[in-house]
Amino acid sequence: MTVQEFETLVNKLEKQASANPKLYRFKVIMLTGLGFGYVALFLSLFLFLMAISIVMIADGNFTFGNVKVLLLTGALSFFIIKALIVKMEMPDGYYLQREEAPKLFEMIDTLRHRLNTPQIDAIVLDSEFNASVAQISAYGMIGKKRNVLVIGIPLLSTLSQQQFTAVLAHELAHISNSDTALGAKIYRLRMSWGRLLHSLEENEQFGTFIFKKFFQWFYPRFDAYTFAMARQEEYDADRSAALATSSPAMGEALTVISVAAPYYYRDFYSELFQECAKTNSVPQPYSNFNEKFQSLSEQKATGYFNEQLAEESYMTDTHPCLRDRLSALGVEAELPKIQQESALDYFFAFPGRVISDFNKMWVDYNQDNWKEEIENFNESKQRFEELSNKQVATLEELLEKAYLTVEFNSLEAAIPLYEEIGEKHSEDPRTAGALLTLGEHYLESKDTAEKGIQLIHLAMSYDWELRLPVLDLLCGYYYETEQSELFEKTRGELEKWEEIVEASNEECDYIQPTDHFITHDKENSEILAGINQLAQYREITNAYLVRKQLTSIPERPQYVLGLELSLPKNTDLDEAEEALYEKYINGLGEFEHSCVIILNDKKDLRKSLLSVENSMIYSVSDKEQAS
Repeated sequence: MTVQEFETLVNKLEKQASANPKLYRFKVIMLTGLGFGYVALFLSLFLFLMAISIVMIADGNFTFGNVKVLLLTGALSFFIIKALIVKMEMPDGYYLQREEAPKLFEMIDTLRHRLNTPQIDAIVLDSEFNASVAQISAYGMIGKKRNVLVIGIPLLSTLSQQQFTAVLAHELAHISNSDTALGAKIYRLRMSWGRLLHSLEENEQFGTFIFKKFFQWFYPRFDAYTFAMARQEEYDADRSAALATSSPAMGEALTVISVAAPYYYRDFYSELFQECAKTNSVPQPYSNFNEKFQSLSEQKATGYFNEQLAEESYMTDTHPCLRDRLSALGVEAELPKIQQESALDYFFAFPGRVISDFNKMWVDYNQDNWKEEIENFNESKQRFEELSNKQVATLEELLEKAYLTVEFNSLEAAIPLYEEIGEKHSEDPRTAGALLTLGEHYLESKDTAEKGIQLIHLAMSYDWELRLPVLDLLCGYYYETEQSELFEKTRGELEKWEEIVEASNEECDYIQPTDHFITHDKENSEILAGINQLAQYREITNAYLVRKQLTSIPERPQYVLGLELSLPKNTDLDEAEEALYEKYINGLGEFEHSCVIILNDKKDLRKSLLSVENSMIYSVSDKEQAS
């Protein structure tokens, strides 16, 4: 099914879901049952054949055929059962107690009775600008379910008491309408089916084709049906929230979020960073956000609001766009007034303590990186001032000056530099990023759009990593300018390239002794820096570095760093590997684009790496001899 066919189907199904929600839900349940039943049918068949094989072997019919059937059906049954057990973890965050926010718990109890919802088992506070409700089972498809309400501190500190109450009602309405229960089951089934196919394909079981062909037909239709249902449920939850509180309160909540959320995620932290860079200080982000949002200029708020109003309902998000949601509620699209008292102040017994605790957690986790970033920022700013005061000629300095001009001044100020790069150095592959930036700028004007497209294609030819964002950019441009033929052609290229990238990712993830390895092409300075990192780990005795030749994207660099370890005799390598890999991946950052592999129990792979010329880059024995 193509993307266009998927969009057409979703649009058709949305009308059906709106016209008769109960009938449509029944169709989704039946479609879900079809997928689950298909898997259950073959699982039953495999278990039945396995049981027959066991009985026959137990009766003395010990033949190669019986053993083969037993092994194959047993393996397939194992993978199916393993895939069906999808454990959903409880969300991370601070688990709120009733005495900490008695008014909040009372309001939830009131809304529960109005909306006839089940009990909320836990309220979790986190750092996102969002609120959601989840239904979590301990053992995948079975077991007692817990209703968990997750609330973001930035959302609490932005909305008023009435606005936040409407948001609470919206989330609880999902449970009242049984959305979450059905949605959670569907989510777990989708995870199960995906894991099932991955397990079968990864282990090359003979039964892969039984599931693959079915799911190639089933998945797109299931996605379309559940997408339309999820979007309809958002409208239903808005209506229920409006009835439980009021339409103006729900509308105001949506409009405030349309301003505050993009500000929080896009601009707040960058503004805060620049302020802290001047004083070399660590921020208190949750306190700072409330203060900065209260003082947000009307011009900036209007910009965010109008931008959100211009958005359309896309197939990438089940939530309808702001304009459609306000229209469904019968509420005028007006810029919201920023409230002085927040829901956090109203509902919590000690709101200052909550903000303080979240500030402390943020600082404990981020302050080292924050200080390092500020140091780098100040160095970059000093370098920008240095380059601004002189005429640069080399490509390296031109690229650096253009990048820093964007960071510390504006894109408009950097355009002459990018144009100079394009005129003088467009044949150099190092200009790929600059050509893409200039091409994007040219797309904004009809007079220069064609030139921009040429530059964008040239940038894409220089760097394989730019191909995905470039094709996505061109798809959007052709769609907005109603160039349907070019849009379809480019979308086809994008879909094909996504498949190639996925195949390349698999090549990078799975390293086999039979892979084609060649001598690495890293600079001596990189190798020396990497060796210094290897020397920090006393258990590493030998290290090998090679480049894996990829077939899907040959120009993509992929290296294999093989490590031989000297571990205590009683060490269980299988148990220790996960911790060791985490340690090495975090600590061997000098080896870019490298897959780290412990070779102690991989003799064939070690032999393959050792056969490559100059593959050994580090040895403890060499180090000891040198000392």
